[in-house]
Amino acid sequence: MPNRPGALVISLDFELHWGLRDHVGPHDALYGRLNEARRAAADLASLFASRHIRATWATVGFLFASARRDLDAHLPEQRPTYERADLNPYAESIGLDEEHDPEHLAGSLVDMIAGTAGQEVGSHTFSHYYCLDRGQNEATFRADLAAAQSIARWRGLELTSLVLPRNQWNPDYTDAVLDLGFRCIRGPQRAWSHQPRPSGDDQNVLRRGARLADAYVGTSPPPTTAWDQVLQPSGLCDIPASAFLRPFSPGRQRLEPLRLARLRSGLRHAARHGRIFHMWWHPHNFSQHQAENFAMLEHVLDEFEQLARTDGMQSLSMGDAASVVTSRHQPPRSDHSLGPA
Repeated sequence: MPNRPGALVISLDFELHWGLRDHVGPHDALYGRLNEARRAAADLASLFASRHIRATWATVGFLFASARRDLDAHLPEQRPTYERADLNPYAESIGLDEEHDPEHLAGSLVDMIAGTAGQEVGSHTFSHYYCLDRGQNEATFRADLAAAQSIARWRGLELTSLVLPRNQWNPDYTDAVLDLGFRCIRGPQRAWSHQPRPSGDDQNVLRRGARLADAYVGTSPPPTTAWDQVLQPSGLCDIPASAFLRPFSPGRQRLEPLRLARLRSGLRHAARHGRIFHMWWHPHNFSQHQAENFAMLEHVLDEFEQLARTDGMQSLSMGDAASVVTSRHQPPRSDHSLGPA
């Protein structure tokens, strides 16, 4: 028997246009769907609350503001000077307030998420910071995380969970992460096609093809993490990704049963071996084909609920999972946090 129950950890990279701006402009179709992404975020939070699912919303710091003047008050003085000019978020034109610029300002949504049962607001850095791209260093990274904490505190929140944009984890920055108050990260999925790369380098055909195939087929379940692998010697917790909840594609509709089976296999492996299955995606992935995307998520949550009944599987945020391994205290209880009564 495993020492601890298995856990489903969910994290969402909440970024709106900030995570897309280097390749999606105002005239692109995806930009036009960002209002749908806002609605999808609200619907996801509502679904999680109704099904007692705990999740971490790794939120870009810019989105904590509801008005440009509020954002300006928290901008760091030290900023990266990326060699690729298209990566510089400080060059982006930002509207007066959330009403006029819902693609870049989302304070009302941050408040909504923070006020929804079981939802943890985490950080996706302040500026969607790229830790592996040229033109940045540890000093500018520290300034970025300090700004993220500053604007979060202004909203009455303390950030302890961190997800690096494009999964660009740089272990040289471990001390900076800990010094700025973070307890855990979502490390990259443990496969060669998911290893951290500078922006653009991770989009070659072989890597993209391998990641796509991984969503549908594999000789073993998606990777899961043992509880004793989470706490690192530095004191930082790493809860690495297990699977990306890839959005629905009409061209691959026939493969949907394979995608669901793959996700179920990861959940079952985690539940029966007392391990962590960490699933992630972006709310904007649900901006199109919402019925199909939410249906897939509901199927995954149905499987989780069955495993909660039979194997005591837990639903945990990243912060909850870090608390399990760093404290004698159990995470806050929900209907699924400790399995069946």
